[in-house]
Amino acid sequence: MQSESLRSYLSASEGNYAVLNEYAAMEAYKGNTLASIFRSMEIVCQYPRQIIVLKTTGRICSLVGRAQGLQRRMIEERQTRDFSNFCRRLRAAQAGDTYIQRQLLENGRAADGQMDRILADAPILPGAIKELRKTFRPEELKAIRLDEPFPDTLIEKSMKFIVELTFSKMGTHPSPPSRIRSMEELQNTFLFRHSVSTFVWALDWIARGGADNVRADRMRNDVIDVIFATYAAAPTAAPIRRMKGIS
Repeated sequence: MQSESLRSYLSASEGNYAVLNEYAAMEAYKGNTLASIFRSMEIVCQYPRQIIVLKTTGRICSLVGRAQGLQRRMIEERQTRDFSNFCRRLRAAQAGDTYIQRQLLENGRAADGQMDRILADAPILPGAIKELRKTFRPEELKAIRLDEPFPDTLIEKSMKFIVELTFSKMGTHPSPPSRIRSMEELQNTFLFRHSVSTFVWALDWIARGGADNVRADRMRNDVIDVIFATYAAAPTAAPIRRMKGIS
């Protein structure tokens, strides 16, 4: 959010867009909100018409995987249209508007709460990676460790793990997709893509020897990074230029 690369990208063309999900916002709000939020939003607020705000992750998890309109369904159109107003409110808060400052602090507390919940679950992750590692044969572990082509047995295990993890997530999520009519639609769901990203993340740790004794806050940061990777892997069913109408 504070990278000069972001500024260069947005300033290069009005057709360049930055996409904000709720975890980007949480990262901006968490901690010392009235210091971090202004720094984090400084660049994007200079280009408010080039910012696309996504729905919450919970709502996106419930979206069907139909290819038509896939990107459009992920966008929170009202917040995208109103992003300029959000930036004006931020400037007012920075100038001393106490009412808006209180609202920002409330959002900051909510962000801290979610980060704390992820942190509380983080200690179980190294053990889960270790259990996954036990399912691989020596030649499969060698391929993972040396970044070699996967043997057929490892490909089969990978797909089985990803699909089972996806349906496990759907079984516990409060609002899973209402219907899955094909494998293509399954692959287009957020929960499937999150399972793929989670699996690749676990393989990366296995390739490095495991995640034993890794701090819980490092695991939490990884969990959030996996969510960002999931969003980045979303299929491009529609050209980004079609979204200009709502910016």
